[in-house]
Amino acid sequence: MKVLELYIYPIKSAAAQKVFQLNVTELGPDGDREWLLIDDNGKFITQRSYAKMSQIVALLDAESLTLGIGKMFVKMSLKNSQQRTVKVRVWGDETDAVLEPDLYSQALSQFLGISCRLARHNPNLSKRTLNSVGEGWKPEVRFADSRPISLTNITSLQDLNSRLEVPVEMSRFRPNIVVDAEEPFVEDSWKKIQIGEVIFSQPKPSTRCKIININQKNAEASENAEPLKTLSTYRKREKGVIFGTLWIPENSGLIKENDEVTVLE
Repeated sequence: MKVLELYIYPIKSAAAQKVFQLNVTELGPDGDREWLLIDDNGKFITQRSYAKMSQIVALLDAESLTLGIGKMFVKMSLKNSQQRTVKVRVWGDETDAVLEPDLYSQALSQFLGISCRLARHNPNLSKRTLNSVGEGWKPEVRFADSRPISLTNITSLQDLNSRLEVPVEMSRFRPNIVVDAEEPFVEDSWKKIQIGEVIFSQPKPSTRCKIININQKNAEASENAEPLKTLSTYRKREKGVIFGTLWIPENSGLIKENDEVTVLE
């Protein structure tokens, strides 16, 4: 079993950036969900309300974040000298973040047709501690929902697509890591895994919302609520409809395409 694809999402709920390796820290992959958009009250904004966010391109390199906003591409330096702080709310968590220059927020506001601001995670300001951990271990997460790493299995997608009239792509599920396990949904049973240099544990099922009904290529939502409608017929659990798993890294290290995936527990 190997890693097929790797992704980061520099801006939460914006377009994916395909990569060939992930430098994973205890906060998650470098650059993943490091930025987010907030409304005037500091509440985070996602595709749940604004499907057009899927069309915001965000490409991260060592020195800059390149934003594709409509037909305009702008390069934003990672060195923000202003260091203005703002309160941001992600679900039940409220933390401090750093506001990016107004120029970028204005361009994003115009593109989405709403008033929004672009803010960046700063580990010296923001502390989002995860709940389910052992004594003495208090891992943190940036702006991801509940775990730093999302993993999906290509055979699980093939199983879902066999039940759909129109197949969907894995991009709907916005994973960090895509693997090629032999059986569909076997990933639900894993308790601890190793990929490359990194060990992952504390898994949670990834509950799915209507975002998976949004075509990530064109921001069009399915008129018949697919694939969530079909997925809910056989993947509904007590906490919701699940597809994929969420993980906490136990250590820092490198993960690459084609790395072996070893189930430890």
